Amino acid sequence: MIENSILFISADLGAASRIKSILRDRVEAILEWYPVETLFEGLRAIQGWWFDLILRDLFLPSVRSLATLRHAPTTPVIALVHSQDRDTTVTAVRQGASDFFCYEDSDPASLQRAFAGALKGPDSASGERRTKVRFTCRLTVSYQTLKPPFLSGQGTSKNISSKGLVFTSNEEFQPGQSLQVSLDWPARLENQVRLRLIAAGRIVRSVNGQTAMTIDKYEFRTRRAAADLSASP
Repeated sequence: MIENSILFISADLGAASRIKSILRDRVEAILEWYPVETLFEGLRAIQGWWFDLILRDLFLPSVRSLATLRHAPTTPVIALVHSQDRDTTVTAVRQGASDFFCYEDSDPASLQRAFAGALKGPDSASGERRTKVRFTCRLTVSYQTLKPPFLSGQGTSKNISSKGLVFTSNEEFQPGQSLQVSLDWPARLENQVRLRLIAAGRIVRSVNGQTAMTIDKYEFRTRRAAADLSASP
């Protein structure tokens, strides 16, 4: 039997459970289901594993733009919306979504069709993705304190989630210090546009060259690759 790995990105975990049940009842495949609540965790998951399909809420917390719809260029995406936001799906499909599904849709067959269509599309080369080396999450971290004493510099991430970050640093931070960090995400949207994570939080500990901080707020920003910028007027 075919095995499909699905990344579900939505803050509504109740909807995740319902959609999972629909697909398991109507799709003749073994489904590996990986639900996450934030775009941050979704992007983190993509760096560590391949997925045959991404189901993604268009209106995630801390995300205001559709630009981040195409997380992995070779992985098909089904956009999830509420009925009142149906018009937005036209833009979503133009930006790369294979199809869309409304949470309020009571017809399981429409979800089944969207699922089957996405996996049959030109981007559904699961065999290629399964053998492709994933991006590392050891990333360069640029940091600066937000209050005196003012410190700035660079380190390397050791571990990262939507709640916190551990990175190397030559600085001796004090617990409770406010810090802002930025990291260039290794995946590029549509193989061209870089993602940058900007996060702010407080130092938890700083010992032996390793610093741990909370992440109290964050956002992903997109920017053109350096080559594109240099060619711009």
